[in-house]
Parts: sequence; structure tokens; C-alpha cells
Amino acid sequence: MPLKAKGSMTAAMCLLMLVILSLLAACIQSARVSAARVKAVNAADTGLYSLFSEYHPVLLETYGLFFLDAGYGTERISQAQLIEQLEAYMEPALASGLTACRIQACALDGYRTAAEESGKAVRSQMVRYMKQNLGNLGLEALLENYNREKDGIEKQEAVKEQGIQEEDLSQTVPMEGISEKNNPLEIVKSIKEHGFLGLAVPADAQISEKTGDVTGYLSRREIQQGQGEIPGSGYQESISDRLFLAEYILEKLGCFTQIREETALDYQVEYILGGKDSDRDNLQSTVNQLIALREVSNLAFLYTDSQKRAELKACAAALSIVALIPQGMELVQAVLAAGWAYVESVCDVRTLLSGGKVPLTKDAYSWKTQLSRLSGSLEEGQNTDSGLDYQAHLRLLLAAKSPQTLTVRCMDMIEQDVRSISGYESFSFDSCIDALSVEIRFQGPEKQIWSAQRFYGYTMTKS
Repeated sequence: MPLKAKGSMTAAMCLLMLVILSLLAACIQSARVSAARVKAVNAADTGLYSLFSEYHPVLLETYGLFFLDAGYGTERISQAQLIEQLEAYMEPALASGLTACRIQACALDGYRTAAEESGKAVRSQMVRYMKQNLGNLGLEALLENYNREKDGIEKQEAVKEQGIQEEDLSQTVPMEGISEKNNPLEIVKSIKEHGFLGLAVPADAQISEKTGDVTGYLSRREIQQGQGEIPGSGYQESISDRLFLAEYILEKLGCFTQIREETALDYQVEYILGGKDSDRDNLQSTVNQLIALREVSNLAFLYTDSQKRAELKACAAALSIVALIPQGMELVQAVLAAGWAYVESVCDVRTLLSGGKVPLTKDAYSWKTQLSRLSGSLEEGQNTDSGLDYQAHLRLLLAAKSPQTLTVRCMDMIEQDVRSISGYESFSFDSCIDALSVEIRFQGPEKQIWSAQRFYGYTMTKS
């Protein structure tokens, strides 16, 4: 009897162990499948992270921009190469141990190029770059200075709009030296007709004659677009972005007073303002804009300074005496004021291009031209110890442009400069991407099929 009881106990234990082992095996298998599924998802993330680690080195090192060149040395995006690279990065993380998986299929759901939406992705990174580099104190100082300068310009424009009050010339002593040969109005007319670029550019400066084929520039050609739905970056454009873009352009690109070496065009900032195909034409366009900007300040001073108004009145009286302008001609003093302000503006630009400074708001000390001898005033030296320099004036002009124009033309210059580097001759911004969405199908260790949708971008987090 004792032996029989002992035997029955052994059989029960065997049955119990069989159940326990089956349950344990099922748990192990479930854990293996779960681990394999986690491995597949991690492999997808690892693949995307590794793919985007192939960012363009020149764009990052020189311009602080993160973009993946999806053209891989060509001017067209290669979706097949993107998928091949992604799979190559995922496979080592999948094929190992009891939880080994394999990629069954991989497809692009969408991607965003650098050039679409007038370079919105590029603009976002440029603005972020400047905010990080300037810091909070730098941002506050930049905004404060710009707002102060903007308010000053608006006040000057209001004075200009009011015009100058015409005064009776009959009791005015004519200005000496005014004659048919020394007629301020004819001098201004001659300057405008025969070109003033030579007068505005310093005598010892040589104007660059570089030209570019703008038809091949990003802003002129048909660009590649992204595809699919890409989650937003969260970037909301603000009014101050123009100022940050202007600051970025001035830091990264060259201009007349600060030429950078080995660039497609010497006057890159001037190209952004002018959009022409040669340095000379872009400089001419920029000088035109600077003169227009300076005329606002100069006219406002002429309209509000009693001494200058008296000089305008005396000159008008002299012109009437020599019968060059009929007595009582309407707006004669306003016409003289406009001409005088124009010549003063040409002198201002000459000072700026010489590396000097010009106050945004003129006063008697900073005013240099003389109405009685306008042509001779163009050759006189200018004070350079206070005011805004050439780049500060460019900043005001840039901030007046649309962010889209600033971004695309800046991309033109960056693209041309990158192409001048050996090995990057086919670089194009519209073949660069900053965000990618993929769908991947995995086959698990027990032939299970899983599908994963993953997204990654330089300025965004994965979803």
C-alpha cells in the first residue's frame, strides 16, 4: 500500500509539471513576440535617426542649417536611395537573437523639401539660429533698436507728407552765386540723367563686374515639391521674423563693404535686395533704395529747420531774378528742397559705401551739402563718427522686404556658393528634405506581420 500511494503522487506531479511547462513555454513565446515587436519599432526609430544623421555638412558648418540631401549627389530627390539607406540602418538592429525580425516592405508616406512654401522650413531654421545665437538680451536689444529706428522713419515720413510751406519771395534777399551755370535744379537733373552710381561709390573703390545666370537660381526655376501629409513643425511666423532673417543674412552673406571670398556674386546682400543678375546692377538697385530711404530723413530736416528753409527761399528768389524760374511759380521751394535732399542723400550713400556712418535723423552738424554749390558738395568728406553704418541701413531695407523674398533669394546665394565647392556641384535646395514620414511592414519571428508608421524631422519630434 505505501508503494502504491507513492506512485500515484509521482503521476500527479508529472501532470502538474506538464501544465506548468506548457504555461511557461507560452509565456516565453509571448515575451519573445512582444520583444520582437518592440525591437521592430526601435529599429524603425534607429533607422530614421541614422538616416537624418547624414545631414549636409556644408549647410550645417557654414550656415547653421540642418537638411538631408535626398539627391545624394544629384539634382533630383531619389526616393529609392532614401528607402535603401533607411533599410540598411534598420537591418542590423533587427537580425539578432531569438527575437530576430525582417523588413517585409518599406514605403515613403511623405516628405517635405527645403524649397517648398517659399523655403518655410529654411526660414524656420534661420530664425531659430539667430534667436539661439543672440540670446534673450541680444534679441531685446535688436528689437529695441529696430523699433526706435522704425519710429524715427515713420515720424520723418509724416513730416515729408505735410510738405513745405511756400513763402513770399518778394521781400527775400537772393542767394549769391546762383546763375544759369550754377542752377541747383539743373545740377540735380544732370546727376539723375547721367547716373549717380559713380558719384555714390568712393573714388578708390572698384565695382565688381561678376554676373550670374539667374535663370538657374532656385527663385527662378521650377522646384521639386514634397509629397504626402507632413505634421506641422509648430513654427508660427511673426512680424519680428523679418528682422531675424535680416540679421541672419548680414551675418552669413557678403555685401559691398564686407565681401566674402569665393562667392558666386560679391554683393550677395545687394542681390537679395535687387534680384538682378550682376553685382553692378544689384549695387545700383541698392543705392537707389538707400537714396530713397535717406531722402525721407533729409527732406524732414529741410522742412523743419528754419535756417534751411531760409536758404531755400533765398535760392528760389535768385532763380526768379535770373529768369530761370518765373516769379511766383508754385511749389518752387518744394522742388528745390527735393533736389537738395536728393544730393544730400547721394553724399550720405557715398559715406556709407566708404565705411562711414550717417545719422538716421539729420541735424545742422551732420548736414554737409550746400545749396549754392551742389556739384562741389559731392566731393567733400563726411563725418563717420556717429550714426548708422552701411550694414545698419541694409538691415532697414531688408526688414522692409517680405520674409518669402528674403528666404528664397538667400537660398539662391547659399545654393550657388555650395555648388562652387568640389564634390557639391549638383547641390540643390529643392532636393534637400527636413522631415520624412514612412510606413514599414515587419515580419516577426513567428511570421507575424506588423505595420509601423514613423515620422521624423530636424525641427520636430517623432510621432
